[in-house]
Amino acid sequence: MIARGAAFNIFQVIDKKPAIDNFSTTGFKPECIEGTVEFKNVSFSYPSRPSIKILKGLNLKIKSGETIALVGPNGSGKSTAVQLLQRLYDPDDGFITVDGNDIRTLNVQHYREHIGVVSQEPVLFGTTINNNIKYGRDDVTDEEIEKAAKEANAFDFIMEFPSKFNTLVGEKGAQMSGGQKQRIAIARALVRNPKILILDEATSALDTESESVVQAALEKKK
Repeated sequence: MIARGAAFNIFQVIDKKPAIDNFSTTGFKPECIEGTVEFKNVSFSYPSRPSIKILKGLNLKIKSGETIALVGPNGSGKSTAVQLLQRLYDPDDGFITVDGNDIRTLNVQHYREHIGVVSQEPVLFGTTINNNIKYGRDDVTDEEIEKAAKEANAFDFIMEFPSKFNTLVGEKGAQMSGGQKQRIAIARALVRNPKILILDEATSALDTESESVVQAALEKKK
């Protein structure tokens, strides 16, 4: 009886349909995305804490090719705004547009293919550096991988490894330092040539010189 009850709970989780379905075939697929983003009177609270408003009436416009920084104390909603832009959640009130289109009307998978994200604690998979950089874009060439690695200031340290791009990073990137993981993750984002690039404290583990090189490369990508 205990096993049956546990199985019931497991299947409840498995069968639960997400509010935002990444595999949905519905939604508008724009032929071209330029990347102009606008938050219009956006308010949001997490489902687990509905009484606590993280964002209240946020209005923000970011033009294509423009770089902006969200600055504020912990808990002020910086990462929440990033999650809403990726459409991991939908706003409680207001809406977010990309090139004038409400992102809720767009095909989720198609939309996310145009976004590159690098977080403070990047996720690396237990495979080679090469596979980690090209993750999510199987058609990428070796030349494009090397170019992205150079732009992320990762090429030099990669070439110091005996196996170079075929070096295994270890489970969750355990064989890499914090700065190395971040640079590999930045290369992974850049190789996709995203229209919207989100860096969530993505250079926090880099030294000043490495950060300057990465910032210069990002300026050229505009």
